[in-house]
Amino acid sequence: MSNPLKGKKILITAGPTWVPIDDVRVISNVSSGELGLLLAKTAASCRAKVDLFLGPVSRPVLLDKNIKLTRFTYFNDLLGLVVAALKTKKYDIILHCAAVSDYLAKEVRGKISSEQNQLVLRLARAPKIVDIIRDLNPDAFLVMFKLEANVSDAVLLKRALEAMKRSGADLVIANGFVNNKYRGFILGSNDILAKTVSKPLLAKKLFKILGKKIN
Repeated sequence: MSNPLKGKKILITAGPTWVPIDDVRVISNVSSGELGLLLAKTAASCRAKVDLFLGPVSRPVLLDKNIKLTRFTYFNDLLGLVVAALKTKKYDIILHCAAVSDYLAKEVRGKISSEQNQLVLRLARAPKIVDIIRDLNPDAFLVMFKLEANVSDAVLLKRALEAMKRSGADLVIANGFVNNKYRGFILGSNDILAKTVSKPLLAKKLFKILGKKIN
């Protein structure tokens, strides 16, 4: 049986990004990197060549020989890795799964005093890494990810499709949690290609779809 993904070059971003407030404090999110690691392992099982950029996660990372792992910590670390990689390599598929910070703080050198009764932070919108990906590697098949919590499926799908159209992605994965129960949708521009209630199943279904889409 033919394997359409064998030898394909795939870039996967995964995990959270930290945003520094001062030299010892950060803003982050609760991303575990689980889905990104599942995607990397599924890609490797298809014998693709995977570059995995993984943020600061605590879960064990046991990877395949077909996965090249690069760790990052901060938003600017991931941005630099992505720009450098896309300026030197051409990928067939890019899965931008990282839970990227939407806002950046003006970093303070040293440590802000803990004696203040209140601390006000001013945050500015961060650049969209997914837009930079599309600009630097326009020919790659780009999959972006949209996460919402405690919203209806209709709202989740609407927001995911709007984000996909803004970024020019080829597919969007709409992830949602309602009362801590997961559900995921794989969306094309006009329809729902697959839906599932588990991340391992989502990874399997996505790579089955990718095998058809890139040939």
